[in-house]
Amino acid sequence: MPYNPPRNLTEEIMNRVSLFAVAAVLLLSTPAAILFAQEKTMTTSTGMELVWIPPGEFMMGSTPEEREWAVADGLPEKNAKVEGEEPRRVKIATGFWMGRAEMTIGQWKQFAEASGYITDTEKAGEASVRDRENHRWSMVRGACWRNPKFGFKLKDNHPVCYMSWNDAVAFCEWLTEKEKKANKLPVGMVGRLPTEAEWEYACRAGTTTKFWWGDQKGQGDGRLNRGDKSDGFDFVSPVDNHKARGRNRWGLADMLGNVWEWCLDDVDPTQAHGECFKGNSNARVLRGGSFSDARTTRCAYRRGLPPSRGDCDFGFRVCFAVPGGSGQSLGVIASVAQKRTEERKPVVAGVADSEMQKDARKFARNQSSIKGLYVVRTDAGLRVGGAQDIIATAERASSDRETICDFVTDVAKDTQISMEEAERLLKVRYPVWQAGHKIRFSYSNKYTKQAGGSAGGAFSVLLLSLLDGMQIDPGFAMTGDVTVDGKIREVGAVAEKLRGALLDKCRIVAIPEANEENLNDLAVLYSPAMLWSMQILSIATLDDAAAVARTDRAPNLAKAMDLFGQVQRSLPANATVYALRNPAVVQTLRQVLQLAPNHSSAEYMLRVANNQLPATLSLGGSLDEIWAAPGPLLGFLFSDYKEPEKSKRYYFEKVPSGAFKAAMDRLNWLQFRLHPKTRELKTALADYMLSLDQLHRQSAFSSGTLRLHLAKRDKVLSEAHLLGTDRKTLEEMMH
Repeated sequence: MPYNPPRNLTEEIMNRVSLFAVAAVLLLSTPAAILFAQEKTMTTSTGMELVWIPPGEFMMGSTPEEREWAVADGLPEKNAKVEGEEPRRVKIATGFWMGRAEMTIGQWKQFAEASGYITDTEKAGEASVRDRENHRWSMVRGACWRNPKFGFKLKDNHPVCYMSWNDAVAFCEWLTEKEKKANKLPVGMVGRLPTEAEWEYACRAGTTTKFWWGDQKGQGDGRLNRGDKSDGFDFVSPVDNHKARGRNRWGLADMLGNVWEWCLDDVDPTQAHGECFKGNSNARVLRGGSFSDARTTRCAYRRGLPPSRGDCDFGFRVCFAVPGGSGQSLGVIASVAQKRTEERKPVVAGVADSEMQKDARKFARNQSSIKGLYVVRTDAGLRVGGAQDIIATAERASSDRETICDFVTDVAKDTQISMEEAERLLKVRYPVWQAGHKIRFSYSNKYTKQAGGSAGGAFSVLLLSLLDGMQIDPGFAMTGDVTVDGKIREVGAVAEKLRGALLDKCRIVAIPEANEENLNDLAVLYSPAMLWSMQILSIATLDDAAAVARTDRAPNLAKAMDLFGQVQRSLPANATVYALRNPAVVQTLRQVLQLAPNHSSAEYMLRVANNQLPATLSLGGSLDEIWAAPGPLLGFLFSDYKEPEKSKRYYFEKVPSGAFKAAMDRLNWLQFRLHPKTRELKTALADYMLSLDQLHRQSAFSSGTLRLHLAKRDKVLSEAHLLGTDRKTLEEMMH
């Protein structure tokens, strides 16, 4: 029997090469995006970084049980009552941009110096300050953002303090005009304070717990500044001081603690609202708690104070969003105690709760389909890409059980996991779905077992289409895994998948933002013309994917794609780099990027025109191609033949016809297309393939011949080890 290489070579390699080498020799097995999450961000002309917050639904407020816990933790009962009686389901209909961190002194200075603005506390001549030693509050003359009276010097990366609601609104209005002039303000949005609903939605980032990290207060140590020295600070600290540990799932820092943050709403003392509440001109909402009181640093905690008041721990955070707010209340959710009472009643197991079903998300469509990109390996070891339809159908079930998702066809475990992750993501946005249905995924190639996790993004878009009614463009295809936080993750073999998309006549293709550099490899392996044979766009989130996939695209994106289509039609089939340098073409491509910055085809066409594409493959792409070149022969690399009599198996192996020639032809073709760091590995592998071919042709060979052959094998593994333990090499692949 021929030697069959394992489906995942990682386990074999780990027995012979160090763990670090695994990351180098098989990049497809461990894509960098799995290790390094990527976010969609933007930076204002003032240097403020904002993070994209996707639309969705969440549970706003706290349960009676949570408030009981808070009171036991020391919070006055009257303060807890302000959170409302029951949680409410709220829909955030439109995504928005939110400051990664609180407004800093350095950012505020730009506004104050440019406008000459005088804050409310400066006008008053005094403000409420908490003493560092005895923690008592008192009015201190002259205290303001310029002179905090904290007993230590604040730097530009500290949050600006002593801010009133009026001060915060004045800054937002100034920033809106500044960004308009700089052409950096997102279309249809303004700079403003977040509404109370938007703030809590962003703070929770898909969670339903007391804190964004969970229900245990102690697990917040080292994540936030709540004045108890658990993070090393007993007073105000620099913003984003805790980096990754202090950021929630959406990348927002200091959402709890450090300084209080003003919201746009007036205060309703009975409960928070999904819509921006206006009805009390005497008080505005503050959220997030501060360094002054650890009891207030919970997602649901809220307070209200006059808009002119600016205490020493009052700050704010800016967002770019649609005017007026994007929240919408969908109804009150039963408390935990009520749910437990209902659970004690005799009910049919698995039947959906009728009360919950009143607010359930109904299916807007019964069926939707999308083209997913895939790659297969032929018997000769070549990777071939293509596109196939993935269909999602919402079928009526035989009972009113909770809606679940499954497959019609046989799938591998990684495909099952990616679908379940997509289901989890959509249930974060829409916690309750219409009961009595089963969503079944099927493929146009229904007789083949499906494998791989790169369809996770496609599953998510399909579910969104069923729930929202979005119609997917039949000419659209995509690849990319997904995680429950809504991010589209890096996948492998993107160049081959794009080649397959072109052959299957896909017009528009979305790839993970983390894979965008693979377009260099696409041009090197095939042709730069691949870049303008279809419209390739990068996506970082599910919302990015949906924006490209839908037929009713946003005006800017629709116009960008129409302009790119004009460029495509103006170029001849054999267009050269000189055609791309036509001033009209260059101008149009730049206009496309202004309208749609994620239009990768336009960006890379400009790189081609400016001779900015590399002549060689990326490091990861080079390793992929090197290990793919031997095809089925790669399995011999992991076979041990320590005794000559056992080596006769080489002769009896049934190797596919022409396998040795195909491997050598491919390795020779790659010679000048490989990243310089991988050329020694390629040379060692080519020498090993020649030696293997010679052994294969012989009916018998000596132990000395075998030793020479095994030395060449060890040389291959040694070169892989060197790459896998070189720090700069690993960093280049992972970043």
